[in-house]
Amino acid sequence: MIKPLIISILYIAAINVSMAKSNLFTYKGPESKEDQRFIYMQKVLELALNKTKSEYGDFELQATTEGINQGRLLLQMDKNVYSNYFFRVSVTDELLENYHVIKFPIDRGISGYRVAFTNSQRKKNYCLIKNKEGISKAIIAQGIGWLDTDILKHNGLNVYAIANYKSIFEMLSLDRVDLFFRGINEIKAEYEIERVTYPNLVIEPCIALYYPLPRFFVTDKQNINNANRIEKGLKIAFEDGSFIMLWEEYFRDSIELVNLQSRTLIKLDNPYIQNLDSNFEKYNYPLPEKLVVLSLLR
Repeated sequence: MIKPLIISILYIAAINVSMAKSNLFTYKGPESKEDQRFIYMQKVLELALNKTKSEYGDFELQATTEGINQGRLLLQMDKNVYSNYFFRVSVTDELLENYHVIKFPIDRGISGYRVAFTNSQRKKNYCLIKNKEGISKAIIAQGIGWLDTDILKHNGLNVYAIANYKSIFEMLSLDRVDLFFRGINEIKAEYEIERVTYPNLVIEPCIALYYPLPRFFVTDKQNINNANRIEKGLKIAFEDGSFIMLWEEYFRDSIELVNLQSRTLIKLDNPYIQNLDSNFEKYNYPLPEKLVVLSLLR
């Protein structure tokens, strides 16, 4: 009698452990204590999970350890380092082939509009530029392993790749690089944090880049049930308006700050997404008509 009882207890314990793992979701943590870029991603993931609690049950969220950069994310996923690992990526055809991609644009498509940090001594150097040739001699800082780095290089721009995100601001402040392009949704929060340490950091006022840069959550290909849960929760949140409210809370002020319509918009090609259907674009932020016309002309 004792042996069957022990087996039953062990079986129940194994089930509980399995259920606990299935309800534990991991997101990418910050690369430093000051790094605020991933708070929104955590909030979006939490929102999607909350919207599906009645169907899928409770959940827990945990962050990856501090200091992990983009280049190590996929390695961790391949090795199953974390349970139910979901992180945001700028999607490529390669990612679409090798991972489970949730085709919902969590930034509503605005990350493809890029404005630059620069050193205050260089602030007025770019206001006469009308095309990408005008910035081809500028040294543009970007991160190692970022898709943006590959896109800018593909378009013939002079890119200096840096391993550490925080070091880019230091290089800019020391005038060792000229520009550091960021999404119009990101730049305000980063500016408010980094100008404390680097008071000569400014937002360049005259130019903007645009290239298609859809950003989705990805997970491993076997994690289908949890991926379906996240996708369903995102769509519910979009339909009931709670996703848009969250997006507005984090990004509206930054979009207004950069005054995109007053800038020269330089269009670049993104050759890394040829096989992505456009159905996700219905969730994108609708741009003002004037800006759409300008982007088509340039």
